[in-house]
Amino acid sequence: DFKKRFDLTMGVRADRENKTGALNSFFVPEIAAPTAVNAQKSFTDASPEIALAFQVRAHDMLYVSSGRGFKAGGFNPASPAGQESYGEEHAWHTEGGVRRQYVRGQVTVNATVYLVEWTALQVNLPNPQVPGQFYISNVGGARTRGVEVEFDAHPFRGVELFASGGSTDAVFKAGSNSGGIDVSGKEISNTPNFTATFGTQLSRAMGASATLYARAEVACTGAFQYDDANTEGQKAYALTNVRIGVRGKRVFMEAWVKNAFNTLYIPLAFSYANFAPSGFIGEMGHPRTFGVRGGVTF
Repeated sequence: DFKKRFDLTMGVRADRENKTGALNSFFVPEIAAPTAVNAQKSFTDASPEIALAFQVRAHDMLYVSSGRGFKAGGFNPASPAGQESYGEEHAWHTEGGVRRQYVRGQVTVNATVYLVEWTALQVNLPNPQVPGQFYISNVGGARTRGVEVEFDAHPFRGVELFASGGSTDAVFKAGSNSGGIDVSGKEISNTPNFTATFGTQLSRAMGASATLYARAEVACTGAFQYDDANTEGQKAYALTNVRIGVRGKRVFMEAWVKNAFNTLYIPLAFSYANFAPSGFIGEMGHPRTFGVRGGVTF
């Protein structure tokens, strides 16, 4: 700390992992040849990090940080031939932002920009020979950059307004290969190009020992790709959730509705060209769901 306004943080983390693989895979009936892995690998790395924060005023702060991440490699229990093991992954992440409060703390705004650079990114890929099995592989380099903003306000007693949003640009770098396919410049799978949430919560005291509350929020998810080759994806969608209840000192009871407008979406799908007529196996998102819950706190 410097003059109660500057905070400097520096550190380094050392990792060493030793992994042994003794894996024998076979199939009944024999839809694929058996495989055997008997190997040992060690992974060693040092990850530095530095962060600087400046307290502009009592509740206003600017900050920037940068650090290096590490994920050890390992062995796949089942995989296509030649993919029995995978290497370590590294990532440099840089972030900067501001946190501010207005109107005597009734309004809070946070804003952040970030950049992540990956080397030898590890991804889960479907085994093209065996349905329902996945293996880890290093696809090459990737980059993610974006911005996030959060807003929270209490304009009146018992009234809260909140919103948050972010935009992300996540792509593979030149020379990246996923499952034998060149994915250079493609979007990283399962990464929405934007996210946003906004809503309100109202509360009112009902005597000295109970509070009535209601909350409504809309969560928006931008378009994203299901696979690294970007052959299929999910369009942007929004889910509306509502909750109303009463809470006492020890007891609470509430009713809730999730996905109130019964939006149809598929949040997760995998490429299986040889087994699925559409080329993908996916799972539908939860439909409109409602219920009640209650409890006692101590």
